[in-house]
Amino acid sequence: MGKEVYAETEEEQLDKETDPEVIARRHELYDKYVAPFYNMIYKLCIRYSYKPCNVQENYTEVLANFYRRIETYDPSKSIRTWLHIVTKRQIRAIEKRRQAHIDRDNDDHDIEEYSESIIDESTVSSNVMSIDNYRELYNDDILSVLDELKPIHRDAFLLQQAGYALNEIVEIEYQKGSLKSKNIETIKSRLFFARQYLQRNLTRDGERLYHTSDNEDICGDSD
Repeated sequence: MGKEVYAETEEEQLDKETDPEVIARRHELYDKYVAPFYNMIYKLCIRYSYKPCNVQENYTEVLANFYRRIETYDPSKSIRTWLHIVTKRQIRAIEKRRQAHIDRDNDDHDIEEYSESIIDESTVSSNVMSIDNYRELYNDDILSVLDELKPIHRDAFLLQQAGYALNEIVEIEYQKGSLKSKNIETIKSRLFFARQYLQRNLTRDGERLYHTSDNEDICGDSD
């Protein structure tokens, strides 16, 4: 006889939400893992909200969601990464609902479905991540794949993830000497190669798909 699957009733779920032990545990975890990063979370809300007037409302809902989901956080993982992933997904869901409510028939303004690679989902805001500290924010599999990229591709990609615009990346790489001329198309090409390689070698969960020692076919560059 198989084990019977038990589903909580709505009343039982409500009881759980009002259980003093559950509330106390959530408060403790929330204060430990979420509260210290209010500033980062708010900046992420600014970054991902479609209109400035929606930032505060999105921020409030994101914090409420963190309180409800705080027990799902795995302390062995990067807290910044987890906060970023949840914030980004939550705001996209909010914006989709908001847009659908405003104009259900307007396909031109639909928010895009979540279809990006794990490397995009696990980045943090420009106020947190930099070229100097990115190794603290990614898991070992992602870092190993990043290390296989040529520096010109890896640096361009990391600069973009840190929040720099394309023209800023061009200027930084030109001043550094890794770009012969201020050609934005070269930077676009480097970003394309980097993303393609990462997506070929990583799952959406940031786990390695396979190892390759031949990067030249995908990491070529022309200037």
